Amino acid sequence: MSKIKRIWLNNFKFFGSSSPIELDGKHLLLYGENGSGKSSLCYGLNTLLDAAVNSPEKVQEQFALPSESEDSLVNIHAKMDEGAERTNAFVSVEDNNGKIYQISYRNLDSCQDTDLLESNLASDLVNYQSLFRFQIPHSEQTSSLIDVFEYSVFPHLSFPAIHYHGKTLRNVKTMIKEYNEGPGYTTNAKGEHIIVYKNSQEYSDFLALEAHLNANIQQLVDFINANIYDKIQKFEYDFKVHLEYTSASHAKKDKRIERHRYNIELKLTEFEGTAVNVKYPSKFLNEARMTALAFCIRWCVLDYRLGQGEVPNALKILLLDDVMVSLDRCNRTKLVRIILDELANKFQILFFTHDRSLYSYIIRELMNRNGISKEEDLMKTDIGWQLMEMFACREGKVSKPIVQPYASAYTKARKYYQGDGGNVDFVACGNALRQAIEGAFKMLYTRLGITSNADGSSIDFSKTMLGDYIHLSKTHFPDLNIPLDAIHALDSIKNILLNPSSHYNPEMDFYGQELEIAFDVYHQLSECDIRIVVPKDEEVIINIPTQDGEQHIYKATMNQDLAAYKIMGQSEYRIRWIPMKLTFTYSGDKPIVEHVAKKLRLDDFYLGDVEYLQKKYGILDGYIKNILTGITYKGRMLRDYLR
Repeated sequence: MSKIKRIWLNNFKFFGSSSPIELDGKHLLLYGENGSGKSSLCYGLNTLLDAAVNSPEKVQEQFALPSESEDSLVNIHAKMDEGAERTNAFVSVEDNNGKIYQISYRNLDSCQDTDLLESNLASDLVNYQSLFRFQIPHSEQTSSLIDVFEYSVFPHLSFPAIHYHGKTLRNVKTMIKEYNEGPGYTTNAKGEHIIVYKNSQEYSDFLALEAHLNANIQQLVDFINANIYDKIQKFEYDFKVHLEYTSASHAKKDKRIERHRYNIELKLTEFEGTAVNVKYPSKFLNEARMTALAFCIRWCVLDYRLGQGEVPNALKILLLDDVMVSLDRCNRTKLVRIILDELANKFQILFFTHDRSLYSYIIRELMNRNGISKEEDLMKTDIGWQLMEMFACREGKVSKPIVQPYASAYTKARKYYQGDGGNVDFVACGNALRQAIEGAFKMLYTRLGITSNADGSSIDFSKTMLGDYIHLSKTHFPDLNIPLDAIHALDSIKNILLNPSSHYNPEMDFYGQELEIAFDVYHQLSECDIRIVVPKDEEVIINIPTQDGEQHIYKATMNQDLAAYKIMGQSEYRIRWIPMKLTFTYSGDKPIVEHVAKKLRLDDFYLGDVEYLQKKYGILDGYIKNILTGITYKGRMLRDYLR
């Protein structure tokens, strides 16, 4: 597939005279506060893709002067005194093969471009509004999804081609438009304007179009029904739904077609293992579940479209614009993993968000997946993603969007310390360095799966500051084995440097020496080497010899990686034991039954097995109870993977 190399919006909606946004064929993660221009970027890409199925006249209306067209998308500050042809308003995309798609008032060539049509059919836009539409039936006392499909799905979906009234139709939205216009009219012997006769070719074509639409929409619905439960389970929910299609039909009258509109009904059929018959699922499921369900339906549609064949020159863009607004933190994590694991290898992902914490979380996830522990190394490594930020800035009375590469707090701190750009600013350096150290702590805890305090309460990373991290490292997590001298040094620097730099302290002296110490502490925190000992879904074996002479073997799989870590110059790796979902079998079961423990540490599981067998059968003399030697993976003890 082709990928976007650069995007250029000029004098289009919020964008004035601007420069291209360089993607170089990579995925894009874009942060932008509300009002910064993200929606204009989405609209520009969508307008370009839709040009392949819209008429040239429609596209021209979008680039006409605002005074001449209600559909105009031209920036209101563009130069307009010489007419629409001179506004220099355009949307342009260049792919990694050097092909340029561009639309403007004068350039309408892309309206006829076959590759752009294929790109339109292979790409999709999913935003908060399109997912929220799945919840509209809650207030309308209906479970119909047909409006959702017509708004969000059918415009970017193709069915096998059908020839109708001299045209070749593939796009579903176009097929439906032609169907709704009816078979056409003729004049009878009395001179009356009537619907074409039943024995006419026009009416036969109309019947064929109706049958074609019904058969293919039914096929799509069947595909969704067959695949959606597996996708719902990716969110770790346990409910089942069924989509029911009612075919379009009509009754032919002399002067009109009496249509019976097609419909897609959503029904909830099972909830947490219990059969139900819920007529209005959006009144039963909460907002997070409905949003997850909406995404799963759209995901099924994406899979259906991918099954229609690969077009080498087509752009396959999946634009996700603030899709996580209705999801809680847990579901956001699951959706991020779905995007990275399931969709990023099939589409060029353009992920837009106004949520800074979500943006930071995805960056940390990308760092983890690429083995990057320091943010300053992120921009030096090709991870397949462009990380950018978008802001609305004012020039006089005119606002304009600014798109710039992501810069980590550490990068900013070094810039202020070294005077890159001509100005040394130790105060700004201290402030940025504080953020960098807090980020390093957060990264360390996240990579090691530490999400709870010693009392079991969750750590709210969005509110945890440097002093909190120092306190946690001193008291609650001695098993991290962070050297206390480094923590004490950081505590001291915090009080004399990092805290004052965040406040107005004109009399305070800031010295480069203390900043260098803070930089050293940051580097130590960042030097966390993570090693995957047992990948998720892989099997480990516990074989404990007992005095009854029988084989007592436990086989277990985990839904998360079992990882070991080494930080701050430690000589050995240590496994971080965290609660996870364990699926296991025990050879003592007759027949062998699969058991599931939703939250259990593997080391506790091993010790529990030993204790159970000790009490019931007795353990053979000489067996040493040791987690690292008592659990094996691929025939080797866990201890062997830590060397």
